[in-house]
Amino acid sequence: MLKHQSLNCEMLANEYGQQRTIPPLARARAMQARSTSLPSSRTTSRPHLSRGWSMLASERLRAAAALPPSSASAPPPAQPTVVDIPASQQEAVDIAVQCLLPALQPHLANLKSVKTSRGFSNASKSGAAANRFGVEIPVLDTSAAAAVDLASLIIASTGARIKQRSGGAAAAAVAPANWTIVHAREDAVQLARSRGGGAGGGQVLGLRRACQQPQIGGLLMVVEPLVSDVALVEQLLDEVWVGPAAVVLNPQWSQQGVTLPSEYAGVGESIQVVYSFLPCAIQGLLGPKEGAVLRTVESGAAAASGGAPWRILLKEKDQFVQVGAMSRRPANSDLEVAFINAAAASSPLTKTAKFLRGLIPGGKK
Repeated sequence: MLKHQSLNCEMLANEYGQQRTIPPLARARAMQARSTSLPSSRTTSRPHLSRGWSMLASERLRAAAALPPSSASAPPPAQPTVVDIPASQQEAVDIAVQCLLPALQPHLANLKSVKTSRGFSNASKSGAAANRFGVEIPVLDTSAAAAVDLASLIIASTGARIKQRSGGAAAAAVAPANWTIVHAREDAVQLARSRGGGAGGGQVLGLRRACQQPQIGGLLMVVEPLVSDVALVEQLLDEVWVGPAAVVLNPQWSQQGVTLPSEYAGVGESIQVVYSFLPCAIQGLLGPKEGAVLRTVESGAAAASGGAPWRILLKEKDQFVQVGAMSRRPANSDLEVAFINAAAASSPLTKTAKFLRGLIPGGKK
C-alpha cells in the first residue's frame, strides 16, 4: 500500500533542499488549475525565437513592411543631362538669332519714332517694356575684321529668318538699312566704313561719336563695349537712342571674372540676355576644369522676365554635362563650387560610399 502510494506521488524540492510528497488528489487539483491558466494553442501564435528575442507572426509582418527596400530594388541613379553646344560660330549665330527674333518682333511695329510734346518718345527709358537685348557669342578671332563680320552676319541672318517666317514685308522692318551699328573699337569703325558702311548700307558710328548725336532712331546694335565704356553706353541708351529695340553684342562685362562697377550695375541689368554661350575654365582643388555657361531664351516673355536659367556645363571627355542652373549670371565662385561638387560626386570613392550606404538597412541614401 505504501509502495503504490509512493508511485502516485510527485517529489518536489522545498526551499531548504529537502523533499516532500504531494498526495494524488492535490496533484490532480494543481494540474487542473494549471491547465485553465495557460492560453489555448488555437488562439495564440507560436513565438519565433531568434538569437534571444521572440516575435509574434503579426509583429514580423509589420516589421518586414517597415524595413527599407534592398539596394537591388532601388531605382538606378539619374543619368547626367548632356547638352548640345554649337559646333561652329555659324551655328552659334543661328541659335542666337532664333532666340533674338521672339524678343524683337513685338517691337518692330514701333520702328518709327513717334513725336510727343517733348520731342521724340524714348522706349529705352527705365520703366518701359524691355527692349535691350544681349547676345554673347564666343570668338577666337579678336580682330576688328572679325567684330565687323560678326555684327553683319547677325543682322543678315535676322532678316533672312524673319523673311522665312513672316514674309518680305516683315523682313523689311529689320533690313540692314534700318540698323545703326555702333562699334566701341575705332579700328572696327574705320574698317566698316571702308567697306561701304554697315551691313547693307546701315549707319556706322563710333561709341563716342554716337553719344554726340542729337538722337538715333531705328534698330541699334552696340558691338563689344568695354567696361570702361559703360558710362557712354548708358548715355547712348538713355539719352540719345529713341528706337524700338537695341542689341548689345559681346560686351566685355559678360566675360568670366569681369564685373561692372557697382554704380553702373543697373546698365548691365537693363540688358536682357537672350543668348549666351561662354566657355570657361576653373583652377580648383581637384585640378583644372573646363566648362561653359549657356543661356537660351526662346520667347520674348521669358527674356523680359528673366525666366530662362543660366546653365552651368562641365566638360567630360567630349561632352558637356549640366551640373547646375541659376536664375542669375554665375560668378566665378558659383562655377568653382558647381565643378568641384560634380567632380566629387563622380569620383570612385564617392560612388563606393554610396554603394555601401545602400547595403545598410535604414541608412541614408
